[in-house]
Amino acid sequence: MKKIYSGFKQSVNNFSILVYLLSIIISSLVFNNPIIVLVVFLSLLFVAKFTQREDSKGYFKFTVIIFLTTIIFNLIINQRGSNVLFQIPLLRVTTESLLNAGILAFSFVNLLLAFYIYDSLTNVKVIFDLLSKSLRSIAIVFILTIKFIPKIIQIFENTSFLYKFRNNNYHGNGKVSKQMDLLEIVLNKSVASFMNVSDVLITKGYNERAKVSRDYHGTKSDYIFFTVSFLTIIFNFTMIFLKTGKVDFGSATVKFGINSNIIIISVINLIMITMPILIGVFQYLWWKWYISKTTASNMPTVKNFR
Repeated sequence: MKKIYSGFKQSVNNFSILVYLLSIIISSLVFNNPIIVLVVFLSLLFVAKFTQREDSKGYFKFTVIIFLTTIIFNLIINQRGSNVLFQIPLLRVTTESLLNAGILAFSFVNLLLAFYIYDSLTNVKVIFDLLSKSLRSIAIVFILTIKFIPKIIQIFENTSFLYKFRNNNYHGNGKVSKQMDLLEIVLNKSVASFMNVSDVLITKGYNERAKVSRDYHGTKSDYIFFTVSFLTIIFNFTMIFLKTGKVDFGSATVKFGINSNIIIISVINLIMITMPILIGVFQYLWWKWYISKTTASNMPTVKNFR
């Protein structure tokens, strides 16, 4: 897997990765059809595993918590529907409300996974250079936004571990109070951290750069990667304009079906999201079955020549 990942990173430049990550964020946001949402989720989960870092365990744990919290919250605020699954005081769970909550939770998780992949594949300084060429006024805000969720999770884990080490004997109502204090500390540290990053970027003059400090040379894989990502963005917006791939959450019932349009949208987004893996596999096979054998076959010739 590391060789495949290395082959991908060496084949594409950061601008193409930026367009790709914009494409997967759009795919995570614009559709809420259950079939498309699940296909996007499985694809993003596969790519997130492909780009997995050493500190990914805490991020995935946080994602599961957000998923469950989103479902519970939406079951409470949306209790409409005709097919009742069970009912308790102040809570009525129906098939429609459960489906609504599940779709919304998966959509939120897809967005979190997209940000995780974004943070794994990109270098903040390089992306800032790319944006500061023509979008200097929003470059800092953009960088702070894409780094917000990973940084929040990192601060929460570090602060939570410190709290457990210092306060390992509290229980009952005291535990709830300590948890609220923990959240307040995390929020305060996060705001301070981002303000510090913003000040550092401005102090170093990143907001006044007139041009990108690096040259980016495209390869065939890079052009293919960029083209597929860009065309997928156009395709997804076209489908939304045609009102395909959306379900009505405002109604008491959620109606959706599987047709050729849904299948096409799912397949196109599946291919687009898994492009890093496909390119990495192609580069690895190209090296293994062509480059390595060509080099090996030339070795006797080189020896004779010498």
